[in-house]
Amino acid sequence: MSSDIPSDIPESIALSVGLKPLQVPFFFSRAGKAARKARALRIGNKQAPTSQEQQEKNPKSKTVRVRLGRLADLMDMPMDIFLEIIVHLQPLDLLHLARASKHFRAMLMTSRSRYLWVAAFQNVAPGLPPCPPYISEPRYAAALFDQYCFACGVERSTNTEYSTTLRLCAPCHKTNFKCGEHLNISSKKLSPQFIETTLPSLLVSAVRYVDMENYQDEFNAKSNWMYSIFYVPEVEAVLALCESKQTTEQRMAFIRERREYVTKMQSHGLAVLRWLSKEYRSKRDSQKSAREERKATILRKLEALGYNHTDYPDNDAWNKIVNQPRELTDRIWKVSRPKLEALIKQQREDDRRAEFEARLRERYAEFRPIYEEFIHVALPDHIRDFAPNWADACRLPCIVELASSDGAFPRINGARVATITTRLTAEVHEAVCQIKRDLVEMLHREYHQTHRDALPPPPLEMAQVDAELAKATSLFICHRCPLQTAVSASQICLHWRTEHPELKWNDAWPIDEMFDRRRKRSEWPKLLPWVCAMPSGPSCAKHALVALGIPDDTPYIALDDVAQQGRLVCLCGSPELPAPSESGWGTLIKHVADEQAWHHRMQLFSKDITLWPSIKLIDNHPLSGPAPCLKLLAEGERAEVPDSSIPADTASLVTARLEHEQRQPVCSSCHFMLKDGSKRTRDIHLPRDITHIAHHMRTRHDETLSSDCILFVYA
Repeated sequence: MSSDIPSDIPESIALSVGLKPLQVPFFFSRAGKAARKARALRIGNKQAPTSQEQQEKNPKSKTVRVRLGRLADLMDMPMDIFLEIIVHLQPLDLLHLARASKHFRAMLMTSRSRYLWVAAFQNVAPGLPPCPPYISEPRYAAALFDQYCFACGVERSTNTEYSTTLRLCAPCHKTNFKCGEHLNISSKKLSPQFIETTLPSLLVSAVRYVDMENYQDEFNAKSNWMYSIFYVPEVEAVLALCESKQTTEQRMAFIRERREYVTKMQSHGLAVLRWLSKEYRSKRDSQKSAREERKATILRKLEALGYNHTDYPDNDAWNKIVNQPRELTDRIWKVSRPKLEALIKQQREDDRRAEFEARLRERYAEFRPIYEEFIHVALPDHIRDFAPNWADACRLPCIVELASSDGAFPRINGARVATITTRLTAEVHEAVCQIKRDLVEMLHREYHQTHRDALPPPPLEMAQVDAELAKATSLFICHRCPLQTAVSASQICLHWRTEHPELKWNDAWPIDEMFDRRRKRSEWPKLLPWVCAMPSGPSCAKHALVALGIPDDTPYIALDDVAQQGRLVCLCGSPELPAPSESGWGTLIKHVADEQAWHHRMQLFSKDITLWPSIKLIDNHPLSGPAPCLKLLAEGERAEVPDSSIPADTASLVTARLEHEQRQPVCSSCHFMLKDGSKRTRDIHLPRDITHIAHHMRTRHDETLSSDCILFVYA
């Protein structure tokens, strides 16, 4: 219809009808975003091929049918026949026809053709509110059914405000509709009270979605307030026109007309939302009924073919065919039946496989106590410690063959396992050899991890492998559990078999993210097992052997016995070290390596401490020089450790502070040394024990414990 505003519309209403929405700047619009994307493709030489290039690349592609001139026959059609066809169209169809050519636009977009639009709206589902007053039917149709933005014309616009009859894309909607509080409305002629209380009732607010069935408010004008969503151009126009009213009578008449108009438009927007909600529920219910009817029909046909409900899968492919809101015709059934039968066949295979795997798990569970007895009875000592755990034993070929025979129905007992004892022993021996070679490869990988062109380990005979694993430099740790110490090769295998019997050896990880103890996900190695060589373990152990004057080929077990006798000690005297009987060579090396790593990190993240001579950072775990931290004591000799005794008054004062504060205690000297960006590191955290704190102050900073030595921060 004509864009001219009729002369009989009051001035207070005409200002809203004739407003044009604000267009978002091109850079922030969707068209600007598409242009930038196309430009980036051109710059990166990734421009999409043209239609001609696509045709040359794929000559068999279908040619697009030409649609030019398809509506030319309508122009020569008799008018009475043409109008008889038009009255049966939907509003969106009529809108598309009006955009087809200038001829149809001149015919349909005039006030004389209004009856055609009224007839088109009567073809819509019943209950649609009629076109609101002062709004043209084409605009109403575009707001309800079209997809073009009223501001920028982009085809993707899903934000519709039915109270103002506007359809906008997301960027334009954000520009045109804002909360009244964020508009910062001010006027020299209008009082702040008028702007706060009266002005919102003169503006059409956006009707938000509510429970349309139970909501009773009609959204009258007086229900608006400064926190409502308003149309920005309308706010400016209403404010300017209200300021132009000179007399009180003119202003009151203007307020009455605006409130009446606002109430009508907001009530109409609510009515449209209720109608849309009702149509959505009706469509949803009809689709649900159609799906149920289609599903029932398909199931009846399948039952007639001999299938039952236990054969039907529950996956996307099945639901995509069965749960469609379309009637099941003979043609559709002819196409769908082979697909459904194939899915049923696959489901039967999956069910049989699942039942077989369930029986297989039962057989493996029956094999578990038998395997534990087999390890202690049938295996010699040099193989027993390296024997695979239960999960890896279940993957041995002889056990897989035994458990899966006859469909995994026969139970596994000692008599059946006795028939394959010789074969089981041989396969366990092969698995042990592979485990030992894996451990040697871990040591080699750890020793050469800093070399860019590290070579694989050289081929070794089993005697050489055993000799390498028996050395005191062969230390291993487990990432799967909080194992606090490093252990020998045989001890780590025993630990893996007893503590993690259900995990596969040398499996790629993370196996379970919940229990992962690595630093951060980007640093997780993808091809390493949970068991690996101790980081810096071989090099640290070699330096320790040199400092102690012990040959490199000394067995691990010999040094472990010396450490458990209390003759091999760390001179730091840390209270964190266990008793000698519970300690060992691996515990000492792990302790020294951790302390050296702590000292290195503190040096890396600390300030230039030479500017503060009163603060010291002592390396109390050297493995070279005149005073190494490890010492091999003679018979009856006692180790001299630093004196970390605490006076009684100081102990009571520090203990009171620890009990009073819930925050994490940290060393004040370490906290002062660190750079500002590194103060949240856990390296400066201290345990809530005065003995540990006193030892830290004495051995790391050569200070005596006092109440000022600790600070409290949030962990």
